[in-house]
Amino acid sequence: MIILASQSPRRKEILKEILGDVEFTCVPSSFDERKVHEKDCRKLCLEEARGKGREVALAHNQDIVISSDTMVSFKGEQLGKPKDYQDAFNTLQKLSGESHDIITAYCIFVNGVEVRHRVVVAKLFIEKMADVEIEMYLDTGSPFDKAGSYGVQDKDFINSKILQGDMYTIMGLPRYELEDDLVDLGIIE
Repeated sequence: MIILASQSPRRKEILKEILGDVEFTCVPSSFDERKVHEKDCRKLCLEEARGKGREVALAHNQDIVISSDTMVSFKGEQLGKPKDYQDAFNTLQKLSGESHDIITAYCIFVNGVEVRHRVVVAKLFIEKMADVEIEMYLDTGSPFDKAGSYGVQDKDFINSKILQGDMYTIMGLPRYELEDDLVDLGIIE
C-alpha cells in the first residue's frame, strides 16, 4: 500500500494526479519538527520530511511511504507557518513586493527504509500588498496553516509570479520529480 504521510489537501490532490487509479491512504505524522536543529533551509526541510516519513514508515514497515515538507526562505530566513495573526501579518508585509524561495523536500520509504529523497526549489515573486489587503486576506483564515503565511492558490488575494520552478513545488509536492522517482523505483508505471 502507498501511504502519504500528510493530511494536506494540496498534497493529496497532487499525489492523486500522479497515481491516477492507484489507491493510497493518508497517515499524518506526529513528528515534532522542533527536534530538527539545522540553519540551512534546504537541509532543514529535508530533515523534517525525513523525520515525518521515518515515523510513519516505522509503523507501516510493509508499505511505501511518501513524506514531504515545505518551507519558505526569504533572504536565508526560514518562514514557517505563522504563530498567530501578528506573525502572519509581519510575514506578508516582509514578502510583499519581494521574491523568495519555496523549498519542498520529499522522501520515499519502502519497507521502512528510505530509498529516495529530493529537495526542489521554486522562486516566487509576490506583488506589493497594502496593509488593508493583508488584513482582508488574513480575515479569510486561509494563511494560518501555510508556510510563509500564504497560499499561492489564493489568487483573489495573492498576486504572484513564478520566477523559477513550478506550482506543484510551491503547493508542497513536486509532481514531476516525484513521478519520475516512483517510475524509476518501479512503484508506478
